[in-house]
Amino acid sequence: MKKEKQLLSLMQSIRVLSSARELPDVLHQLIQEALQVIDGSTSGVLFLYDEQQDALYAESAIGFNMKALGKVRLKPGEGMSGKTFELKKGSIYSNLVDTKVGMANLSSHSAKYYGESLAEWIYPKSAISVPLHASAGTCIGVLTVDIFEQNRQFEEEDLELLEMFARQASIAIENARLYSQNKRTQEIHKALSRVSLSNGGLDEITAALARLISKDVLVVNEFSEELSSYTYHRHHLVLTNHLSDKLNSIFSIGKSGVQKWNSKEVHAEFYSFPIQIESVTIGMLVIAGEKDALLDPLDQIAIEQALPIFAMELNQREKKDVDDFVYAGSLLEMAIHSSNKEVPYQELMMHIPAGTNQNYVVAKVQMDHCVVPVPSLNRMKQQLLRKVYYEMSKLSETVIVYERHFDLTFLFPLSTDLSIEQVKPFLHELLNYADATWNLSGCVGIGSKMNKLSEIQESHAEAVQAITFLQRMSVQERIIDYEELGPYRLFLKMEETDLRQYVIDTIGVLINHDQQGRGELVKTMKVYMEQGQHLNESAHALYVHVNTVKYRLKKIYQLLKVSSLSVSHAFEIELAIKIADYLERYSISDNR
Repeated sequence: MKKEKQLLSLMQSIRVLSSARELPDVLHQLIQEALQVIDGSTSGVLFLYDEQQDALYAESAIGFNMKALGKVRLKPGEGMSGKTFELKKGSIYSNLVDTKVGMANLSSHSAKYYGESLAEWIYPKSAISVPLHASAGTCIGVLTVDIFEQNRQFEEEDLELLEMFARQASIAIENARLYSQNKRTQEIHKALSRVSLSNGGLDEITAALARLISKDVLVVNEFSEELSSYTYHRHHLVLTNHLSDKLNSIFSIGKSGVQKWNSKEVHAEFYSFPIQIESVTIGMLVIAGEKDALLDPLDQIAIEQALPIFAMELNQREKKDVDDFVYAGSLLEMAIHSSNKEVPYQELMMHIPAGTNQNYVVAKVQMDHCVVPVPSLNRMKQQLLRKVYYEMSKLSETVIVYERHFDLTFLFPLSTDLSIEQVKPFLHELLNYADATWNLSGCVGIGSKMNKLSEIQESHAEAVQAITFLQRMSVQERIIDYEELGPYRLFLKMEETDLRQYVIDTIGVLINHDQQGRGELVKTMKVYMEQGQHLNESAHALYVHVNTVKYRLKKIYQLLKVSSLSVSHAFEIELAIKIADYLERYSISDNR
């Protein structure tokens, strides 16, 4: 008779569950009906599994304070419900001894909030816990019912009945979750689209989302720079050093998908959603809420579906900035490469500081992009330019840039606030970014300072020549100023055949001697010249005895057919060594 009554109650419960559509209603109704079906049960809790946290969280309960119980996080195997989830099968905890053993491994965190969810810390006198399986066979949660007051113990038939109930309840949960998910997604998407279509801008879209989900919302670009934020809870500090460091870490590691972490500094919980265009992350949407207060899974799914709205807004904002840069860049390109006498200097000066005492300089960044697959090149260019514009925004003066074939050409206005030495860290940052992001090497040449924009083509040519020098020479520097090249500036403007012939005519016999493996005469002469023709200093620099230097010099004089070096002859030899070093034809440089 009792079993028939329970089966009738089960059938009635299934009809009730099937009529409910909203997920919160279904979950609450589910526990109510479970308590009706399982005779003697006085309270119950439904845990759902959060795959990201790898933990069960209380979604609905009767007989508990949900504000406190909602902060409980059970790892698989923790507590009675955690053990059920781990084993994927139901269990009976018949008496007080069983429930104490079942709850013995609760973490201090879970035990704290479990105690707060009851008037006082007490163990159930008996309990049943059953898994909730999705149609795909995965376990989506656990339903646990307890007896706290009555002097009754659950039996096997109670477990069988609750398992039957759980199978039907799982179907109801899946249907309700799908319904609520679609409804919530449409609600958030429509609200944000409405703001976007009314040209509300990023700030209004951010504020609208924050109000919809009752959380703080922050939008940053791919360089962790805040673009917009809305603080829903006044006691929350949205952007902190901790948060900035965490975001930088996520960007640098290249983690995909939603990330979640806690902050001790502001006692908050954060979720980050990547904002992407064509699988490239251009920013991050960050949600901040009270610690231990989960972001509603329905909201999480809805936010993921709404990310294209933020991507479109960021893209439009970037496009507006880029259009301004591109126009000024096209003027710069025309001024540098045009052979037409009507070069747009006046129009170019409208975009940068001008004046009789204003100086300028051209810098060229050349990337070794020949190994980059062609399909990836355009996407990489866009990403590189976003980095360029971001770094340019931090400079004290307006800078003009254009990009061609993955190389960048800059026009820097120089001032007391922006000198060539202050420009170099900016250029180093771009080289480091390309190296870290795509493993691309690069170098930078900087032309001479100019007072008139009509000299811009000459400054650009010097920047190109400085890059040629870096590419020829085996040096560690990646950035070089044309004015730092010294006599090498002369070599850059001369025909290579003439330079080679001069080397052969001047020190060819020394080079031939060394190439036959009979000594290091060229290197010895190079060091001897650098040390002001002092024997002791030269021996120290060469790590040899002074007599060795004397012997080598005697051999050099014999080969050159001189008894000593005149000032003019010494100059010619030193010049020939520098040219040979520059040409990289002979291994005489200390850097190799």
